[in-house]
Amino acid sequence: MPPKRDYNWKQEHRRLWETMVPPRDQATTLQGELVRIAGKLTDQAYRNGNCNWDDAHVRMWQFVGKQLDDPSVFSEEERREIQAAVEEIICDEQCPDLSGDGSCYYLVGERVIDWCMAHPDPILREIDPTLHY
Repeated sequence: MPPKRDYNWKQEHRRLWETMVPPRDQATTLQGELVRIAGKLTDQAYRNGNCNWDDAHVRMWQFVGKQLDDPSVFSEEERREIQAAVEEIICDEQCPDLSGDGSCYYLVGERVIDWCMAHPDPILREIDPTLHY
């Protein structure tokens, strides 16, 4: 069951993308990087069926899953649901679920926005020099 929210997650995604995601390279805030990863990798799945998938994709989805495993924002059930969705994305990389609303990609994307809304103050992060996506 999704958390109760008084915002449209897709509109908030657009706003956060425009304000926190740089035109290229990684974001300097945790919020921006979560939005960037979920947005870019979801686009990759929908646009080309993950044909550019590599180990970096696995690392990025695992990073998202780790950050969203936050009991201050999500219930135990929601955290399990998020982890299952991340695992589905990773396991089904050659045949991604492109069904839109309700898909594992959209579920994780929604939860990224929920997490960002629960943490509105920018959290600085170090750039990962080994990650080039």
